[in-house]
Amino acid sequence: MIKGIAFDLQFTLVFLEDFTLLKWFQLFDKGFFKVMDYLRENNFSFDPKKLFRTLKRVRNKYFARTITEDQQYFTEEILNDTFLKNNIQFSPETLIKCCEVYHSVEIPAWKPNTNIKQILGDLSKKYKLAIITNASRYVTNEILKLQDIQDLFHLFFSHARKPRLDFFIKFKEMMNCEYKELAMVGDDVKTDIEPALKIGMRAIHLFRGYEYLKHHSSVNIKPDRKINNLEDLLFIVEEF
Repeated sequence: MIKGIAFDLQFTLVFLEDFTLLKWFQLFDKGFFKVMDYLRENNFSFDPKKLFRTLKRVRNKYFARTITEDQQYFTEEILNDTFLKNNIQFSPETLIKCCEVYHSVEIPAWKPNTNIKQILGDLSKKYKLAIITNASRYVTNEILKLQDIQDLFHLFFSHARKPRLDFFIKFKEMMNCEYKELAMVGDDVKTDIEPALKIGMRAIHLFRGYEYLKHHSSVNIKPDRKINNLEDLLFIVEEF
């Protein structure tokens, strides 16, 4: 019997319309233009063209590592590296603010799945719900607030660096139950489904018709269930 359900956030509970990686990165680019405005307003000196080129180079470097190393890198690391390479001296508070501004265009672009509030509301009456996401706590909170679903979750695990198992283990410990009594719902076979299965959780793959990292589409992993619509969860979880 399932006692708790953990959800990935981006591409699972919310999605980007007409998604491509290029369009996603363009949202980040627009956010970075706002970061440069913020730096100018606070009297930082820099070459905007050089800074933007550095951002794209650094971001591409970290993105390539997510493919070869199977772990996620955070905005703080990308911006910190970008600023240091341009000799921009900044405080921890400035870095945090720049990260928030960097995501300011992306956050409202995330759209909720159809009937998501009703689906989660029904599930929360029977199970404890959690978020396990690689997104930052700030981005997670802002997306959940925009969709008005933050109060439906009992536990929040952000900056998770999936597919590492740390936060899957923490979820089990805080739920005080067996792994087989927990389910993970996510769109990414490599970062959501594989670690859940490895640790003994039930795994439900939400298939959108694509993997946002194309090389993940060839991963031979068999989830406990594969769904195309989150509404199917209302019936599937009861079968475990």
